[in-house]
Amino acid sequence: MTSAPPTPPVPVRRRIVLHVPGYEPLDAAAQARRLARTVGRTATCWGLRGVTGPATASEDGAVLAFPARLVGPDWDTEAEIRILDWHDLIARDLAVPLWSRIGGGLAALWALLADGTLGRYGRAHWRYLMFVALPVALLLGAVLGGVVAGRLVGGWAGVVAGTAVAAGLVMLADRRAHLGHLLADWVFARDLARGTRPEIAARVRRFAAEITAARHRRDAEEVVLSGHSLGMVLLAEALAASLEAEPAPPRPAPRLALVGLGSSLLKIALMPEATRLRAAVARIAAAPGLAWLEYTSRRDLVSFHRADPVAVLGLAGRGPHMERIHPRAMLDSGTWRRVRRSMLRAHRIYVTGNMRRYFYDWGMIACGPGAVGRDTAPDRLLGADGALATAAIGATVA
Repeated sequence: MTSAPPTPPVPVRRRIVLHVPGYEPLDAAAQARRLARTVGRTATCWGLRGVTGPATASEDGAVLAFPARLVGPDWDTEAEIRILDWHDLIARDLAVPLWSRIGGGLAALWALLADGTLGRYGRAHWRYLMFVALPVALLLGAVLGGVVAGRLVGGWAGVVAGTAVAAGLVMLADRRAHLGHLLADWVFARDLARGTRPEIAARVRRFAAEITAARHRRDAEEVVLSGHSLGMVLLAEALAASLEAEPAPPRPAPRLALVGLGSSLLKIALMPEATRLRAAVARIAAAPGLAWLEYTSRRDLVSFHRADPVAVLGLAGRGPHMERIHPRAMLDSGTWRRVRRSMLRAHRIYVTGNMRRYFYDWGMIACGPGAVGRDTAPDRLLGADGALATAAIGATVA
C-alpha cells in the first residue's frame, strides 16, 4: 500500500514579533518607524501589499506595539510587532559628560586587555578587534594631531595650541565617528557582564514577562524573538528566565523562534564576570523545539561573524543555525556605497530593509508566510509574482 505524501504546513497567518534593539540613542517610536519602513521596503521589493498601523505603548512604557501585514497573491500574514524598549538606559549613559565617558570607556577596555578578554575576542573572530581598537585609534589620532600642532607653534603657545587642537579633534571624532557613544557602549557592556546595575536586571525581568505572555498567546501560530546587536544579550537573558520559570507553556502554544542580528552575545559572554549570560546561553541551547538562527555579515565589524556562541563558549546543547549575509546583494548600488563607508550603517543593515530580493529580509521574518527556522528562505519560498511556490512550503531550512 502506497502512503499519501505528507500534507505541507500552511503558511503562517499570524505572528508575534518581540524585537529588542541594539545600543542606539533611538526611542521606541523611532525604532517603530524604522521597522515600519523596513516592512514597506519588503513589500516594494517583493511586489506585495504592505500595511502598517499606528503604535501603542504599554502602561509602563517598556513596550511599543504596532500591527504590520504583508499580502501576496495567495497568502496573507499579519504580525504584531512589539518593541521591547530600553532606550532610557542608553540615554542615561549618553548624558554623561564626554570626558567622563572617555575615561570610563578606556578603563573598561584596559580591564578587558588585563583579564584576557581581548585575546578571547581575537580567537573567536579576529576582525572584531578592529571595532575594539576604533575608539582608541580615534583618541590617539587626536593626541598626535595636538602634538604636531604644538611642535609647529612651539613654546607655551604651542602647549595651548596643541591642547586646543587635540580637544577639537576629540570633539570632531565624537560628532563624526560617535566616539562618546562607542566608549559608553563599553562601559555599559562591563556593567552588564558584572551585573552591577539594578535597572538593567529589572528591564530583563520585564522583557522575560513579555516573552512568557507571548508564549501563552492563542491568537498566533508563531512567536519570533528578534535581537539586534547588544539587544540580543538582554533578549537571551530574558528568554532564559522565561524558559526557567516555565519550560513548557500550556498547549497549544505557538512555535518559538530566536533570531540574532549582528549579535553581541560573545562580546559579553567572553568576559569572565558574565556567568549569568553564559548560563542563559546554555539554557537556550538545551531548549527543545526552539528554532535559533544567527545572521552575521563579514562587512559588520561590530559582530562576531560566523562564530557559533555555543561552540565558542564550550557549552553543551545545540547552537544556532548560522547564516551569513552579504549587504551588497540586498541593496541598490547607491545605498551599498553609503553602507560600505560606515561601520555603523553596516551594523544596522539587518533591520533597515532590503532593496533587492534576497534570502535574508527582516520584513519577511516579521510578516512573511514561511515559519522562521522551519520553512525555506523567501527567495525560494515565493515566485516572481510573490505567490507561494508550493513545493517550497514545508521545505526545511538546511
